Amino acid sequence: MTNGDGTGAPNAKIAEVQRLATALAARVRYAQLVGRPVYEEQITALVSAARLMDEANAPWPPMVEEVLTELAKSLDGVDPAPESGGP
Repeated sequence: MTNGDGTGAPNAKIAEVQRLATALAARVRYAQLVGRPVYEEQITALVSAARLMDEANAPWPPMVEEVLTELAKSLDGVDPAPESGGP
């Protein structure tokens, strides 16, 4: 099914990606608020969804943008693990 210009199916798929990414971002936000762990797989899935939306020139839902921005800020503040066998 398309909307006449051949873009109906891709638009529906991106809308579903946006919906699922928003749901996952809400779960991550809840985990952060109640002190539960945020799993690497959740972050990876959000980043993958964001990349997919970027490729389709689709906007990120506000919750996705907020969660990814905060995760990026928290990662920027973490010092990398010291390398073994240092000077």
